[in-house]
Amino acid sequence: MRNLWNFIIQYHVILLFCVLQFFALSWYVTRNGYPRGKWVKRTLEWQGSWNEQITKWTRLNELAELNQELLAENASLRAELFAANQRSPSTIQSAEVVRFTWSNNANYFIINQGIEEGIAIGQGVSHEGIALGRIAEVSDHYALGVPIINGEVEWSVRIGKDGPVGRLSWDGTDITIASLHDIPKSTAFSPGDSIFTSGFQGFFPKGMLIGRVDDSEPYFDGQFLQIPILLAGDFRSMNYVKVLIGNELEQYQSLIPNSDSSRK
Repeated sequence: MRNLWNFIIQYHVILLFCVLQFFALSWYVTRNGYPRGKWVKRTLEWQGSWNEQITKWTRLNELAELNQELLAENASLRAELFAANQRSPSTIQSAEVVRFTWSNNANYFIINQGIEEGIAIGQGVSHEGIALGRIAEVSDHYALGVPIINGEVEWSVRIGKDGPVGRLSWDGTDITIASLHDIPKSTAFSPGDSIFTSGFQGFFPKGMLIGRVDDSEPYFDGQFLQIPILLAGDFRSMNYVKVLIGNELEQYQSLIPNSDSSRK
């Protein structure tokens, strides 16, 4: 309070001038039609511009909320579709990816859903029916996942719906290409054939798309084929995902010793 009083005493002349100037301008504007019109127009322009910006911000917030509602509704519809077509998790939880890496060997992602939303270690993560990864760690409201493009994790997949099962791994270079191992040389396949999850690991139900056989020539190590796989997931634009939640996966995982740390 003392500082304010000292300020007023020190600058009382300037403050008095500003007050008198304000009253003078107010009197001038209200007494003269033309200046008042210009004043009103300028005020209207400023206020209109400001309100327009406020409206845009409000609409952006509304669109964000609407997007979340649409994601939740889409997740619910997909859960019903999965349940109608095959044995699968009973619930799908939508989530936003808040961080994702693709330039390391051990890539990871973080989503804004956690224990409070039903997320648990070992649950599969997908987008538009494509397998993308699994949950590795979880906190109250966030979860850390490992994607297909993580060189320290292998995935159980098969060629086609009923073809041979092999191991899918990523070599840390091209985020669009992985390798399928342990496929017998006698296996019949062609470029473009779909690669699906086997359902053996418990992260995903059987039959989720994970990629397609690439046009590149397979490598034969003397016993098995190593087949290049073009991954179906677009990891660079991984903004929203769905986490597979359900009693079937939980019961499956409970039967596997040390399932949380399983690499295969």
